[in-house]
Amino acid sequence: MSTPADQNLVVGLDIGGTRIKCGIYNVATQEVLSSDVAPTPREETAFFTTISDLVSKQAAQVGQPHAVGVSIGSYVFADGSIDGMSSFVPFLTHGYPLGAKISECLNLPARVDNDARLIALAEAVSGVGAPYHRVLVLTLGTGIGVGLVEDKRPVGADSSMHLAGHILVRAGNEFACLDSEPCYCGQTGCFESTCSGTSLAKLVHDKLEENATNEVLFQRAQAGDKQAQEIVQWYISMLCRALNSYVYIYCPDAIVLAGGVAHALGPWIEHIQKALVAEVYEGQHTDVLLTTLKEDSGIIGAASLFAS
Repeated sequence: MSTPADQNLVVGLDIGGTRIKCGIYNVATQEVLSSDVAPTPREETAFFTTISDLVSKQAAQVGQPHAVGVSIGSYVFADGSIDGMSSFVPFLTHGYPLGAKISECLNLPARVDNDARLIALAEAVSGVGAPYHRVLVLTLGTGIGVGLVEDKRPVGADSSMHLAGHILVRAGNEFACLDSEPCYCGQTGCFESTCSGTSLAKLVHDKLEENATNEVLFQRAQAGDKQAQEIVQWYISMLCRALNSYVYIYCPDAIVLAGGVAHALGPWIEHIQKALVAEVYEGQHTDVLLTTLKEDSGIIGAASLFAS
């Protein structure tokens, strides 16, 4: 690439099982200057061609980046290789050297980290978590991700916290729709198999009606439907069990809720805050907040791996 690189510009790649989001982020002004999205190819050559095309088009518009940060829903090893996500993308198997491959593809230095950790980083750098010292972010989506940031740096040397979404919150034999098979962690009654968007949808289909969605559930609860309200109250009680445990384990100043389910929890955020009774020491307080970053959080978090 002949154009000199701008040391403030970093590519943020958010690699998901169905979509790749790509943006160029200015780490000095904390702005996403450009962004685009493409379906995630299942074949290796097409995968890297897609990434190269996304970056080239945006670099032509806003300037040449000097590095690339990568967010992915996998455990990430210190050398930038991944545990894998082959159930979505067949060639992304255990030990795949994703960081080295992307660096080679774009001719840029690359860093890779777990998506939940990077969403947490984005919230701490540019989101509602910015004023806080220690921020825990929960992504309530297809699964549940957990990330912790302190002084705008991910806590821990690796991405092992992505399994923190599997703490137990209930006995695990209450609902056939949730507990007929154990979670992939081997348990029934874990947080993810209870409060993820996928699990909530199973409960909604079983208790409300087959064609109802999570969005419909929250709409009906707000409108006064008693059955919907009961489901939402139960869901929040399970959520708060996990939140109280996380306060005792991690002692965050703020917990930020992100992901598809979190976006529907606005009317209940005060109730959730009141139910957060855990106190690590006298006077310790944890604020519960809803994300404001939404679609750009993965891009911002990935690019922020190169923030000074």
